[in-house]
Amino acid sequence: MKTQVMRRQKGQHLQWSDRLIIERMRLNRATTREIAAAIGCSHVTIVKELKRGQYEHTNSDLTTEIRYSPELAERQHRVNMTIKGPEVKIGHDHALARTLEHLIVKEKYSPYAAVARLNLEGWAYNVRVCARTVYNYIYKGVLGITQKQLPMQGRMKPRTRSGSDARQKRVSAGTPIDFRPEEVNIRNTLGHWEMDTVYSSKKAITSAALLVLTERLSRLELIILLRNRTSGCVVRALNALERSMGRKAFLRMFKTITVDNGSEFADFEGMERSALQKTSKRTEVFYCHAHHSWERGSNENANKLIRRHFPKGTDFSKVTAAQVSKVQEWINQLPRALFGGMTSNMVYQLHLAQDHPN
Repeated sequence: MKTQVMRRQKGQHLQWSDRLIIERMRLNRATTREIAAAIGCSHVTIVKELKRGQYEHTNSDLTTEIRYSPELAERQHRVNMTIKGPEVKIGHDHALARTLEHLIVKEKYSPYAAVARLNLEGWAYNVRVCARTVYNYIYKGVLGITQKQLPMQGRMKPRTRSGSDARQKRVSAGTPIDFRPEEVNIRNTLGHWEMDTVYSSKKAITSAALLVLTERLSRLELIILLRNRTSGCVVRALNALERSMGRKAFLRMFKTITVDNGSEFADFEGMERSALQKTSKRTEVFYCHAHHSWERGSNENANKLIRRHFPKGTDFSKVTAAQVSKVQEWINQLPRALFGGMTSNMVYQLHLAQDHPN
């Protein structure tokens, strides 16, 4: 009686049942051609399959021999299928590949921001890719970029919050955030800011630092280099800013400022009082609850962007105002997924034009 030969469609992949047949026939010393005839595929397909699933087996007498494992072959097949896909489009546009590598590695853009930047500038390349494709190219090693060179190094930091036993040690210096106007919370008007400091050492309050202000609606960033982190230095920085802008412009731009309970923000009266008209207020300052950093979430996210350029441990006494200004401009010109690829500058100017049409 003739052995029935299975018929297979051209290009059809081996199934789990086929791999079990291969294992049994191989253990019975069948040749590759005999296995191929039984399954109904090419002899070359069986040769490749045996190599894919081969491993060194140790017998009971401690001798070893090469055997075939259907589990190993199936696992490797699934891995190969995950990395299989259409031809890499970017391989035809080396200029685009170099530009993406420059934006992500040198300019410290995320893949999303890099693609959005090229869109804003008018796509000048033959091949068009999306951010997800760029991420895939990085993960598969197509681009000269490693996951560690990504802004978040290919992973997100787990969110943590202080436990219920974390209590505020002292009363806030000024008005608690509970009394902040609702329009600040819903982020539909300009002029409401969050403020924090970025520094190198918690111990060195007298060392140089950055005063960081983030506008809640547009995420516009203002960064000021401080000689130290004392409350007096913070007040002097705001005074200098008011003098450079003028009192009316400052009032219009800085309606409220939300801060944490750090000692550098202890002088709420000095921060609120106008430097040009001593008997009047220039803004309203509100204090977050202790251990509630997410109440200044925009500020915290902005600090992460700053750390791409000034990592922890940076000696800010050696940083120039020009360097700080460059980072400020970089953040304000960074395309944001939050705004559909628009920058903070663009969003701020858009709302400013709506609020003041003339």
